[in-house]
Amino acid sequence: MEIYITKSKLKEKIKTALPVLLFMPVYLIWFRIIEYVPFKFCIRTDFAIDEVFPFIRYFIIPYVAWFCYIPAVGIYLLFKDTEEFKSFQRLMIWGMVAFLLLNTFFPTAISLRPTRVIGSGLCAELVKGLYSVDTSTNVFPSIHVYTTVVAFLCMSRTSSKAGENKLVRAMIGIMSVSIVLATIFLKQHSLLDVLFGFLMCLMMNGINNRMIDKSSSYIKKTA
Repeated sequence: MEIYITKSKLKEKIKTALPVLLFMPVYLIWFRIIEYVPFKFCIRTDFAIDEVFPFIRYFIIPYVAWFCYIPAVGIYLLFKDTEEFKSFQRLMIWGMVAFLLLNTFFPTAISLRPTRVIGSGLCAELVKGLYSVDTSTNVFPSIHVYTTVVAFLCMSRTSSKAGENKLVRAMIGIMSVSIVLATIFLKQHSLLDVLFGFLMCLMMNGINNRMIDKSSSYIKKTA
């Protein structure tokens, strides 16, 4: 990323990112409301197969890393590949809106967490902290999984130096897989939540690609 950024370029980048910058406060407020407003019913998304996977507190590391990973990918694309950032931005907003609407009208929940976190140390304390602020409701589909796959797809498509670097691509792949596994081994999501996080991403990505193709065709015809 460039060390020196002109004022005009910074304004241009902020303008490009304005939709997601305006949307995120709305998302966070809406999410908090559906997290803490009691619902009369919740649709359970966990099954017996989810009990097969053990609780592993060390997966809190990639899980928490997600909170830096997603913004980092967005900032990188914003400054290095504007067109891919626009796809990233659209996919983020579309997926989060779909998630909020689904869980507002059809609340979901799981019951997989251990009754207590066994062990001590940083990882155990981080898990306890996570459990204290994040309920086991509004879990379908997994936004952790959805946004992670979006970031992976966008970084895989970008023609920037990082996107074409094999080492960077491998690291992004490892990070993505680790985050997805973390949602399962921390008992934050069921397999169904994870699966539909993938499927929703693929569906939204397909819509985005068709929209880009139609836009390109229209520009060629009118050129």
